[in-house]
Amino acid sequence: MWGDPSAQGDGKALGENIFRAAFQAFPAAACILEPIGDAGESNRDWRCVAISDAMQKMFEGDELTGQTLQGRFPVWADGWCAGCEQVLASGDEHVSLSAGSRDSQLFEIVLSRLPCEGRDAIIAKVRDVSSEYAALESQRQIDARYKTLFNAIDEGFCIAEVLFSEAGEPEDYCFLEANCAFVEHTGLEDPVGKRIRDMQPDIEDHWIEIYGRTAQTGVAERFESESSAMGRWFDVFAFPIGDTAPFLVGILFEDVRERKEMELALRHSESRLHSLIDSTSDLIFRMNPDGTDIQQLDGRGPLGSERKIANLLTEHIPAGDHDAVQQALQAAIRQRTPLHIEHRIINPEGAVRWLNSRAVPVLDECGKITEWFGMATDITGRRKAEEQLAHGAEMLRVASEIGKVGLWDWNVETGEITWSAEHFRQQGYEVGEVSPTYEIWTQGVHPDDIGQAEAKIDHAMKTGEEYVSEYRVCQRDGQVRWLSGRGRFLYDPKGKPVRMLGAMVDTTERRRQEEWHKLLVAELQHRVRNLIGMVRSVARLSAPSHRNVDEYVDHLIGRLQAMGRTQGTLTRSPGTRVDLGELVREELLVHAARPDQCMVEGPDVALSPHAAEIVTLAIHELATNSIKYGALGDKGHIRIIWTLSDKDAERWVSLRWQETSPHGNSKKPRKGFGRRLIEERVPYELRGTGRLDVHDTGVLAQLEFPLVEGPSILETHSHRLGRI
Repeated sequence: MWGDPSAQGDGKALGENIFRAAFQAFPAAACILEPIGDAGESNRDWRCVAISDAMQKMFEGDELTGQTLQGRFPVWADGWCAGCEQVLASGDEHVSLSAGSRDSQLFEIVLSRLPCEGRDAIIAKVRDVSSEYAALESQRQIDARYKTLFNAIDEGFCIAEVLFSEAGEPEDYCFLEANCAFVEHTGLEDPVGKRIRDMQPDIEDHWIEIYGRTAQTGVAERFESESSAMGRWFDVFAFPIGDTAPFLVGILFEDVRERKEMELALRHSESRLHSLIDSTSDLIFRMNPDGTDIQQLDGRGPLGSERKIANLLTEHIPAGDHDAVQQALQAAIRQRTPLHIEHRIINPEGAVRWLNSRAVPVLDECGKITEWFGMATDITGRRKAEEQLAHGAEMLRVASEIGKVGLWDWNVETGEITWSAEHFRQQGYEVGEVSPTYEIWTQGVHPDDIGQAEAKIDHAMKTGEEYVSEYRVCQRDGQVRWLSGRGRFLYDPKGKPVRMLGAMVDTTERRRQEEWHKLLVAELQHRVRNLIGMVRSVARLSAPSHRNVDEYVDHLIGRLQAMGRTQGTLTRSPGTRVDLGELVREELLVHAARPDQCMVEGPDVALSPHAAEIVTLAIHELATNSIKYGALGDKGHIRIIWTLSDKDAERWVSLRWQETSPHGNSKKPRKGFGRRLIEERVPYELRGTGRLDVHDTGVLAQLEFPLVEGPSILETHSHRLGRI
């Protein structure tokens, strides 16, 4: 049909020319293709035999007639050739897209079989769809951005169609679209295409009424409402979508249940606060940021009924408290921490009251103080009670220290024990040196006394009787002190002991006085017997040496007077020192010892009154025993010597009494007052040593003691102990 015109008849040539002219005028871009080669050949090419002007123009005037697809359109050739073969085989139209030579250029190619007698031909219509696809792509991007935004918003969003009854009343609504947050805010799963009555059968009617009103009127509504059926509160904005009623309804909403619960809690809190303010007798107040101005809120506090704003320092705080209040306030402002201070205040009547003020700062989002809110309690009564209690405690402390009374408080339930300062000292500790416990107390009690002391505590606890006990304590410096305690247990309503209170006094001095009084009584009794015996012995020994009565009487009176002088040594005034040599010689003279019987020698030694008394008693006992049993009564000889030495940074004296009797006397005297005095009282009273031995030839007595100050036994015992 479209071969060489000269080889065809004139009629055919005319028809072909007419067809060509008509095809070229075809308004669409199109061309006619015929296969090259026989049917069934693989990968055969196709040739363009006719082209419309529109297609010629599309390809910018390039002559396409006679060109093959493989030669002219190598990029499209495979797709076009395959499409042409498919159209020939099936007879169906084939549509494909092919990219152009320029960026973003896209062509739609529609291949159809051209009915042509005896020949296979395909008509290809080509349309530039670049702008259409660009518009579609732009729309897809817009839709994608909308979808992203639709699902990205935190609030729930949906589009609903309100369903009306035949009477025009809204009765339900159907969800057409919903974003991802819809489920989070409602709890309704997969809502699209479903009705609210189906998903939440007990939904309240007012929701459907509001959305129906928006659908009918086209007026948007903003509201908050609770859905008891869904257990939520919603903040909703409903607006119409579309051009005519009934409109679709767009619903933008948020579950505000937590906010509503907070608002409800806040209202309850405010209600409780107002109730507290109405019921309290405390001062409720607010202050400006720097704390200078204060306003009373309740009208019943220490400031009276005034609610005006006043200057805190100048109008209400006494001048003497200005610095303390200002420092506390500035520290709280600087650290932005609550203020807590006790201070005085002047009320409208001019009376001074005590307040316990507590205030907290109110901060803005930047952490800056905007105001203070606080409460102040009138503690005037408590402060007075504390002052009275402190005064009473101070009086008790002073009284206990003056009276040397130690106090204790034992919490039986917790084991906590409190000692007064004097009690610490009685136990041998510095005040606060240890934390008192029952174990510390038992460790200090003398091992021989602890059993009895604890037994008395147990007895008092079980019977409710008063605890009375006297025992020894061993202090760390080696001292042993006597303590006398009295106490009482306190019990709870069930009779369980909870506390024990008691007092303790040091009875060491009283104990020593009692022992010393016993010694004095024994000494007095013994001394009376000895005086009578010595007078008898002096009288007997004096008689043979005198030839007449007058001489005998004179010497006897003189010796008795010497005895009186010796006893005077025991009663001389405190502080007077006694010469050891004179003391020994006077005592020997009292006992009528002849000079040829005695040898007395030693350095000058000045004894304290207390040491003189003990040594005088010792010499007296030795001389008395010597008259009865030893050298003085048997014409023997006595040697009395003493020496001085240094020991332990002190001056010591060593006194030796040695008797020699020509006839000897092996009789062992009993352990009477003299032996006890030398062997027991000398170590105790003079912190020295004493020993008395009786040999066949006579008595050997040795005394050794330091030369230290000590008062007379005739002084008060407390004064004497203060000077030893």
